[in-house]
Formats: sequence, C-alpha cells, structure tokens
Amino acid sequence: MKRYILGLLTLVSLSMSANASCDFSGITFKTINQQGNSFYFQTNMHMDSCWYYTFTAYSHSNDEEYKLDNNGGWTGVTFNQKGKYEVRLNVFNECEKCDTTFTIDVDITIFNDIGFKYNVGAKNCKYYQFEMMDRKDTCYEYYYQLYKGDDWINGLSDKEWKEASDSLLYFDYSFDDNLLMYYSKESERKLTHQFTDTGRYLMTSMVYNKCTQIDTWAFQKLNVCTEFNTLSTKPIIPIEEQTIVGIYDLMGRLHDEMEVGIIYVVLYSDGRRMKVMRTQ
Repeated sequence: MKRYILGLLTLVSLSMSANASCDFSGITFKTINQQGNSFYFQTNMHMDSCWYYTFTAYSHSNDEEYKLDNNGGWTGVTFNQKGKYEVRLNVFNECEKCDTTFTIDVDITIFNDIGFKYNVGAKNCKYYQFEMMDRKDTCYEYYYQLYKGDDWINGLSDKEWKEASDSLLYFDYSFDDNLLMYYSKESERKLTHQFTDTGRYLMTSMVYNKCTQIDTWAFQKLNVCTEFNTLSTKPIIPIEEQTIVGIYDLMGRLHDEMEVGIIYVVLYSDGRRMKVMRTQ
C-alpha cells in the first residue's frame, strides 16, 4: 500500500541517575517501523535477576505518562492527536541500584492546516484543479494521493460522509491499492486531474519538510459529479440489539476490560469496529 509516512523527529536522548556505576553504553533503543501515526520501537535489552526495563509514552500536551506493552523487546503506540510526545525506555539495575531513561521524541503534525483548495470545471464536473499553499521555502515538498471510495465510504449516509473526521477516515478506510487512482511520484504543489467515474473519492494532500523530516497531511472528501445524492443502504438494527462482541488491543489480543491510555478495537454485534481509548 502506498501510504505516506507521517513525519516524526527522532531525537534520542539519555538521562541517567546520579549513580554512575552501571554501564548503559551497550543498550539500544530505536524506531523500527511506522504505519501512519502508529509507531513501533525496539530495544536489545534483556531482563535478568538484576536488570529490568519498562516502556512508557509521555504526552507534553496533557503532562501524562502512559504504560506501554512489552512484547519481548519491542512495543507499539498509536498517537491520535497532534502534539509532541516522548516514548521512553526506562532501564533499572536492582543490584547496583542505578537507572536510566532512553527517550525518542515524536512530533505528530496530523490535522494541521496545509492550505489546500480545489476548483471544479464549470462545464465538466469531472475536471478538478488542486492546489496547496506555496510556502516559498525550498525545504518543502508537496504530494497528493487520490483514492476511490470503498464499501465503507459508499455505505455512509450523506450526513455521515460530510461529517467524517480525518481520524475516522484514517482508521476506517481500507486504503486498498486497487482503489488508488493517483499518487505523486515527485513533489507537485498544483495538480490537474480528470476523473473517469462519478462518486465519492478521498484526496490526501501532504506537505513534507525535507529539512526537518516532518510532514503534515489532511484528507479532503470529494463528491465527483454528485453533491451528496448517492443512494446508500445500511442494515438497521435496533440499539438494544447491538452488543459488544469483544474488546481487542492493536495486536489482536482479546481483553476483558480496557486500561487507561491504551487504544482498543471494540467489535459490536452488527459488525461495526471502533477504535477507542479509556481516559479515566
């Protein structure tokens, strides 16, 4: 799947306790993968009778720290809101009574205003001109991705489609490669595109700062040759008949209850899946 990587600033820092009798020089902590705003981190640490470690994530926005799962030396976390975060590897040596913390800074710029606009042909509703604001800085590059609506998008009511947020679209749209109509192979601030079919489309516009390696992207919902007049049918199930079938973490493991600060996928009896996080 050709999905652009969200920008992050990976500055690794190290803070030690006053006791310097422990040798932390051989420990590594790094980002190993990123899928959208889901990040995965790994360490070469191994626990024994003296050494142990934990993973946590700290949000600068609300000054809160969250415990992350330890999956045998690696962990993953999904950031739902823009802002600055620290993912931490907290290392302890009980025998020597010393500790240290490795941190990786993550800067999520999702949902920022990128100055995107478009025009539709006056005599041809399939003719579109897209444009992003010129930042007049050689560090910036501009990219587009254009997807055709999948079954989920086409099944939304006009009101649901109109009000769908960027985060909802990101988590619930399939991003099937077969639905990818266009993607920028190189930087292009302006784009002219001629659609072949009518219907709902999802445009991703992204501004990438190659100097800082941070990007900002946003979705634009397009209704080609139709303004919320697409007929859709959805199964109607009374609210009282909709029950929770299961609660799963992002690794697919079943849970009886949700912990604070961790993203879960809730499966309902009508087939709906929703990503939720308990805040208190």
